[in-house]
Amino acid sequence: MGFHIRERQRALSMNPEIAVIDSGVNPGHSHVQGVSGGHGYLLNSKGQILKVDDYMDGIGHGTAICGILRQKAPFAGLYAIKIFQQELNASALSLIEAMKWAIENRFKIIHLSLGVEDESIARDLEPLCQQAHDKKILILASAKGPDHRIFPAFFQSVIGVYWNHDCEKDDMVFHPDARIEFGAHGWPRAIPGMPREQNFSGNSFAVAHVTARASQWVKKFPDKDLAWIKGQLAKEAKIQILERIIP
Repeated sequence: MGFHIRERQRALSMNPEIAVIDSGVNPGHSHVQGVSGGHGYLLNSKGQILKVDDYMDGIGHGTAICGILRQKAPFAGLYAIKIFQQELNASALSLIEAMKWAIENRFKIIHLSLGVEDESIARDLEPLCQQAHDKKILILASAKGPDHRIFPAFFQSVIGVYWNHDCEKDDMVFHPDARIEFGAHGWPRAIPGMPREQNFSGNSFAVAHVTARASQWVKKFPDKDLAWIKGQLAKEAKIQILERIIP
């Protein structure tokens, strides 16, 4: 089935579809149990970005992200866009192409367990995030803390999330005075027989927990914008005012 048909089905459905831009996904994993589709982006030797059919996860990171989303938002469609190959870094061009495609295809939510600190790349990302915002497409992205200047999480058009180590599985904190406003649990789903310390953990998975919560609101109120969804998430979270030292 062509993606244009799936796109129309998505438009007719009340269930949001999430574009997960990451290391791809293993759709047969027991925590994922299938996806609606996927593709990837590769940087060739000439510096050109190639769109490819491969979205199989060779790292496990994107699969763990999708496992959280499947558990907490089982109604949502998951579409994997692979930009990480054998390690968790990718060219800025791959990220930009992935975001452009997801925005053009009007996914309701774009999940980014990633970020860049380079201001020059940020200048290319900001208009994309604003375009998504204007189309009522929700973007969630990771950061290392409430004041971490990382993009796109730092943009006001994006919901930024970090791992708050005081948060349990279903907890969130909200910082009304910070650019990275949300903190959440930083662990993925447990893997039977594997000690938690040997599993993934980090800010990446905190974002997935909040993405799942946000998708619940998008399902109920698909026409609401970023500010409204963020407001609902804030009501569910514990309010924390950050203590800052005034020089």
